Amino acid sequence: MKNYLFSTHAYFDCNATTPVLPVAAEAAQDAMRILYGNPSSSHLVGLQAKYILESTRKTASQVIGADPEEIIFTSGATEAIQTAIFSVLQNIKGQTTRSHLTLLYGATEHKAIPQALQHWVKILNLPLRIFELPVDKNGQIQLKILKEHISSAALLCTMAVNNETGVVQNLLAIEEILIQAGSQTLWLVDCVQALGKLDLNLKSTRINYAPFSGHKLYAPKGIGFLYLKKNSPFTPLIVGGGQENGQRSGTENLPGVAALGAVLEALTHRTNSLLFRSPLELSDFRDQITSELKSAFPKIEFNTPFEQSVSTTINFSIPGFTSSELVDLFDAGGLRLSSGSACNALSVKPSHVLDAMEIPNWRSISALRMSFGPCTSQKEIERGCQIIRDSAVALQNTCLLNSINTFEAPENLRDGILQLRVGSTNTWILAHSQARTCIIIDPCTIVAERIENYVRCQNLKVLAILDTHSHADHESIRPILQKILSDQMEVPFIEEYDRLGWPLHCATSVTQTKLENGNFADAISLTAKSSLENLILARLPTPGHTNDSQTFLVGISQANILKKKDIQFAFSGDTILSGGLGRTNFSISNPESLFYSLRTIHEILSPTTLLCPTHDYNNSFATNIGVESQENPLLSLALSTLTLDTLKLFLEKKKKIDLDLAHIENEFQEIICGVTPSVKSEKEEKTTTSVPSLKDFLLKGNKNSLIIDVREAHEYSMSNSWTSMGFREAPRNVPLSRFVNLMHEFLKSKTKNQNILLICRTGTRSLKAAKSLRRLGFTHVWN
Repeated sequence: MKNYLFSTHAYFDCNATTPVLPVAAEAAQDAMRILYGNPSSSHLVGLQAKYILESTRKTASQVIGADPEEIIFTSGATEAIQTAIFSVLQNIKGQTTRSHLTLLYGATEHKAIPQALQHWVKILNLPLRIFELPVDKNGQIQLKILKEHISSAALLCTMAVNNETGVVQNLLAIEEILIQAGSQTLWLVDCVQALGKLDLNLKSTRINYAPFSGHKLYAPKGIGFLYLKKNSPFTPLIVGGGQENGQRSGTENLPGVAALGAVLEALTHRTNSLLFRSPLELSDFRDQITSELKSAFPKIEFNTPFEQSVSTTINFSIPGFTSSELVDLFDAGGLRLSSGSACNALSVKPSHVLDAMEIPNWRSISALRMSFGPCTSQKEIERGCQIIRDSAVALQNTCLLNSINTFEAPENLRDGILQLRVGSTNTWILAHSQARTCIIIDPCTIVAERIENYVRCQNLKVLAILDTHSHADHESIRPILQKILSDQMEVPFIEEYDRLGWPLHCATSVTQTKLENGNFADAISLTAKSSLENLILARLPTPGHTNDSQTFLVGISQANILKKKDIQFAFSGDTILSGGLGRTNFSISNPESLFYSLRTIHEILSPTTLLCPTHDYNNSFATNIGVESQENPLLSLALSTLTLDTLKLFLEKKKKIDLDLAHIENEFQEIICGVTPSVKSEKEEKTTTSVPSLKDFLLKGNKNSLIIDVREAHEYSMSNSWTSMGFREAPRNVPLSRFVNLMHEFLKSKTKNQNILLICRTGTRSLKAAKSLRRLGFTHVWN
């Protein structure tokens, strides 16, 4: 039989949706071209259509263990859920006594359940309490808590199989509680992920409602059905045509029904089918994948309790990586899976399912879901395992993952800045390839392992691990990281560093440099002593956000003098952010000190110096003092002519802004270290230049056009299809983690009229990069 999946990739996201089986596609096409009648018509073509409808209903009832009249076709599971919940609440509304009633749902339910409950309770104006039932570490509803609330429950919503973890809920134990309590509670069970994976016999259970979705089992999107137990309360959600015996009006989606029927028919003959794998085969597939994952990522943590889950779902986390990073990597290699958490541009949000199971936060944020289907082939499993191996090698070759085997450090260490960003938090690594030295700035806990891997893989001497300031809400990971990397540190003893990580007098790399304003600053030299140009990092006290805040200046020092024009980067901590200033209402803050620190920074930095903040709430990667003073009214005020009135007005405005941060924190779901609303932040980007075509960029020899792939190096190395995309050669790769180096390169070149096209897998990351360059004045940039 011809494989219906592309052989060039492995699709392991079947819990999200599945490809349509050929037999299903053929059935749908026949229903559109040959058996296209309206099931409500009484002529032959209509009767043929009616036969498709009713035969599929019969097959569906056989698959789930129900009577045909208990099946209502819908547009999918979401509609089925809405219909069931609406029916229950309408029934409650018709009762004279409805106070003190509770609606129960499991904490790991699909979001469609609690959102539907909240929506219809509000619409129908019912005085009902909605209660979330907690689960244990394996995702099972805590039965003791259920027993405590069942007496007042009008509706109980649970899952058969969880969509994120694959956990099979103990429905028998839940039913036993309902029976023992003599409860009349109506019971809705989400069976979307159970279809084709569990044996179902709903008629023999207490279950009143069960939604199903066709596209989760190789049928097209837009078709599903609701199991409605006889005599269960029911109110149509859609009326007007009388279809489905008046239970769901609207001309039936006959092609969808026909396709679903073909899939369910194949499922009923599973033992003789070449499409559906046996439970033993699926279990073997899981063993193959998990074995490969363990081999490739020895520190992997599995979030799925395998002994209590279906074989087709594997949820896991890999230390040191966010889920979005790994989705990008695997996708570049052809392995399609999904994030176990919801990520957006502002922050990385953990999975509500894993949080409910009390999985550690880092695992929740980093979780990936790998889900194959009952029709997945051995060939595709093997292809997926190969991509897993290739992905691990790509991470090892870029020093982001420790190799199982001993290998020499890559020689292509790049000079400059490596930016490790998680959510809105930045960790920076400054490296020098010739001297094989580095300095780590503002280390973040979630990337600590990645830092260690990078340093050891490149065999770098760590001159210092620095914090730009102490923290009001948490302890720095720096002391722990110093211990972990003690064998790589220039000075291994923690007591030889101050409380922010600056090396004390015994460090051979510590020196002094003279700034252009005449002040002297402590400095760390990254360069070998034989080098003519001395790359240094100098520290500049800039109190305000905290009393001990400091800014680190990076540049080439000639004769121990660091001139303004030679300062390349300034690590400003949370003193100056992109679109904001450091917060100053902590107990360790001083807004007046911030005022004077801002003036000092402005005096020392050149227009091409890039400010690299600890937090980037604006997705700008880096910024400079010129852009910030133009777009930030408060900063502009601080840099204006110094008078007592200037300082007074600054302090008044700063106090108000800090008080308003509480509202912003609710949006970001984290402590915000500083932001200032810009008067220009909402302006629309306008350009008078025409957008060049892709063909213009691809023209060989066009010196005024530049194409840059901003994906990470490990993703870029997995790509091999440039010619099929129209490229004559692979474009230049500048990963977002090193994008600040390109920004500095462009600023130093003093040319802003070059056409630049930034590309990535989806366009999302390249759009952020393009906006950051436009913010710095480069108008000929597109993604």
